[in-house]
Amino acid sequence: MTEKEIPDINLKEMMIDEREKNIKINMEKIKHKIVVISGKGGVGKTTVAINLAMSLASVGLRVGILDVDITGPNVIKMLGISPELKPRVDSEAKRFYPIDGPLKLKVMSMAFLTLTPDEPVIWRGPMKMTAVRQFLGEAIWGELDYLICDLPPGTSDETLDILQLIPDENVVVVSTPQEVALMDARKTIKMAQIMERKVLGIIENMSGFNCPHCGEYIDLYPPGGVEKASTDFSIPLLGKIPFETEVSQQGDQGLPFILKYPESKSTKAFKETVKKIRELLEQK
Repeated sequence: MTEKEIPDINLKEMMIDEREKNIKINMEKIKHKIVVISGKGGVGKTTVAINLAMSLASVGLRVGILDVDITGPNVIKMLGISPELKPRVDSEAKRFYPIDGPLKLKVMSMAFLTLTPDEPVIWRGPMKMTAVRQFLGEAIWGELDYLICDLPPGTSDETLDILQLIPDENVVVVSTPQEVALMDARKTIKMAQIMERKVLGIIENMSGFNCPHCGEYIDLYPPGGVEKASTDFSIPLLGKIPFETEVSQQGDQGLPFILKYPESKSTKAFKETVKKIRELLEQK
């Protein structure tokens, strides 16, 4: 999809201030907004975002997930939702409904608006930012307990836009213990703090694994880096999610690991992480 190929659902005719007014109205109906970010790709950020959303929905909370990765959307693949589904449009209101996913999860992604899964979205920054505003302001999210926003890696267009548009959001940073990943994660934390956004904490993903033969725990990367980042930036370490082959396969199979492998070490660690997040947000 090129910049000239704008989806049928578009806001070209609307003024910027009207868009942002719609965003404000929409966001006021949502109790908690969580932005899941990382500085580097490949750290499992989308896996964390999806399982966070499903964990919350599994206990009866009203949850939505927004895939903010405009050029590389893969949330619906990891949720097992068909890309052939298209948002239902309210033509009079010029708004549209997110797709209903598992456990009544409300899902919106650029993947619903492309013709095929292989079609690239070849857009520059302004087009991507228009889409982000559209997803936030013109989607009919309704009243939710949580909205989880899965962002692309880095500190550029989509990340900057989300941090500007949702002032009361809570930022969750995901990183592996790898030094390169932590370098970028630290920049992302710093960006959020510069923009005066609440950094809820950091999650260490793929922190290590148990040998399938002898059962010994093995660190995949030198330990301690995420703890140091937590201390340096005065933010909580929300949890450590171990590496398990079943979890890595979950994304391709389209079923979140917390549902498919409820007794796994990763699921247990993730549930403890979600418990901490809920305590930090809901105790208010």
